[in-house]
Amino acid sequence: MSPQAPTSLRALLGASSRTALALAALSTALAPSSATPRAAAEEPLRVLIISGANNHDWEWTSPSLERLLEATGRFEADITYAPATDLANPDRLAAYDAVVLDYNGPRWGEPAESHFLTAVQKGLGVTVVHAANNAFPGWEAYESLVCHCWRKGTGHGRFHAFDVQVDDREHPITRTLPTLVQHPDELYHRLMHMHDCGFEQLAGAYSDPATGGTGETEPMIVVRREGEGRIFHTPLGHVWKGGTHEAHEDPQFGELIRRGTEWAATGEVDDGSATANRLTPEQEQAGWELLFNGRDLTGWRGRGEAGPGPGWRVESGCIRRAGAAGDLLTTARYQDFELEFEFMVAAGTNSGVKYRVQEPAVIGPEYQVLDDPRHPQETDHHRVASLYDLLPPQDAPYAGAARWNRGRIVARGGHLEHWLNGVRVVATDLDSEVFQAARAASKFKGNDAFAQPAPGPILLQDHGGEVWYRSLRIRSFDALKARRVELLQDEGLGGWIPTGDAIWERQGDTVIGRVGGGGQSFLRTANEYGDFLFEVDVWLEVKGNSGIQFRSQVVNGKRVCGYQAEIDPSPRRWSGGIYQECSNWLDDLKEDPLAQAAFRLDDWNTYRIECLGDHLRVWVNGIPTADLVDGQAARGVFAFQVHSGQQGVIHWRNPRLWSHER
Repeated sequence: MSPQAPTSLRALLGASSRTALALAALSTALAPSSATPRAAAEEPLRVLIISGANNHDWEWTSPSLERLLEATGRFEADITYAPATDLANPDRLAAYDAVVLDYNGPRWGEPAESHFLTAVQKGLGVTVVHAANNAFPGWEAYESLVCHCWRKGTGHGRFHAFDVQVDDREHPITRTLPTLVQHPDELYHRLMHMHDCGFEQLAGAYSDPATGGTGETEPMIVVRREGEGRIFHTPLGHVWKGGTHEAHEDPQFGELIRRGTEWAATGEVDDGSATANRLTPEQEQAGWELLFNGRDLTGWRGRGEAGPGPGWRVESGCIRRAGAAGDLLTTARYQDFELEFEFMVAAGTNSGVKYRVQEPAVIGPEYQVLDDPRHPQETDHHRVASLYDLLPPQDAPYAGAARWNRGRIVARGGHLEHWLNGVRVVATDLDSEVFQAARAASKFKGNDAFAQPAPGPILLQDHGGEVWYRSLRIRSFDALKARRVELLQDEGLGGWIPTGDAIWERQGDTVIGRVGGGGQSFLRTANEYGDFLFEVDVWLEVKGNSGIQFRSQVVNGKRVCGYQAEIDPSPRRWSGGIYQECSNWLDDLKEDPLAQAAFRLDDWNTYRIECLGDHLRVWVNGIPTADLVDGQAARGVFAFQVHSGQQGVIHWRNPRLWSHER
């Protein structure tokens, strides 16, 4: 593999590893299946919000639209409050991919109006929000562009919550957009179709006479073309001066604006569909397999011997619960595994992923899938990513309704973990006092076999709401155990080679390194390894700088150079970062206070290192500390380091290696 510049995912995202992964989750609608979010890997889209006058609260809504767009990481937004002046400059719009119209005021006049129309004809995208369709009566070119305008006869009932139903699931904007459930807003009715403009209606809402409506389904998402320009129009987003901000604060609205504006700017919406339900060659080699092929429900069934219920549909490469369906179970059974999946819920949805399911009662531990904000009455141990009815999640970074989230379940013997968007939020052992007390207080208190290691199907729960799943992949630990490499022989340090003046000894399953003459010292494996999962427990009996070398090379028979997972007891606390021994830092913890706090100075610490191709990851005590893309070394030795200095006694307990090389 030829050398290449290392790329820290923290550097790409401009945040700490753990925080970056959580932030990546909040924009997973952009590219959740990619190794790095598209928002991080590409230049952001430039958007100009046109404001400065409106019969609504434009002084609040325009900054709100800016926040909604920039929160995704996909956009950089500017606001003009003087469009008549700014757009008079013929070069002003050339810097932007799209404009968002939040304007309803005086005509801009020439040459601003001509420059705007010319830019649209040449490909500038346009997003029309709420009262911008009230603007410019008599300016026929603008009315044709917007297509549906507030004119004589248009109106609305009272502000209320209503559903927006998707009519067209083939369009990029609505391909994987759930129903907007109980969105609080004004529902415009009888918008005037202007000048025979052509359009596509993607979604509508029933205008209920009980709330002052028409009894008709009114257009809520409309798209059309004007020359090379793409126009996305939604009459949603009402905010009156001194009134409620609910319409904008509903995450469903934010997701709609994000999708519509991206389509207007590019003609596509990166909702992750292009990379979903796939395994990389490295993942296949590492033992991962897909539970869902993206095309049909092969490998899935209903309860007993029944087929999948009719409400489970395959749409846009996703499993969607769209109606009465019953639970959906895998035909295969799993006991010890890692399961990764993406899920998205409509507002208010309650669902879950059960595992080690025992039939026919279909009881098993459950990863709660829930739209938390719409379920304020639920207790903490019913929150999203909780171990349902037993243990609450800790600091779960939930992305919200209508957005993709990444779930992960680890079931390994008596140890269970739940992860959400790159953060471990539940970790428990079945024989612990905490778990036993939680089970005794739960609905499972009479079931001693609950969650115990036993094979069972994976189950997607039908709890009545709309939920989407995709990229379900599983790696059985049974497969990994078959390829486990024993790094410690029955006794002694056979298979390991010391260099330097440190003193090394073996006590049971533990290797101990002690400072000798104070020189840089290593205990390295005789063999090299490429793709792997490695775990070891570390304790600093006497605090000193140290590290765990991996994919490293021996230089001049003495120095071990290469990747190092840092062990750092100094006040800097960069334990778990990746240092390149003989060179410099590749992925430090400078901007990552959560990762800095992962290492416990006076206790055992579990390091987990996984290398797949050029993707290197490190966890300390379950907290992600480093996430690096770097192709400088495809294989090499492991080594324990005793750093030069006058003190240091380091214990490495039970080193565990699963090689992915066949």
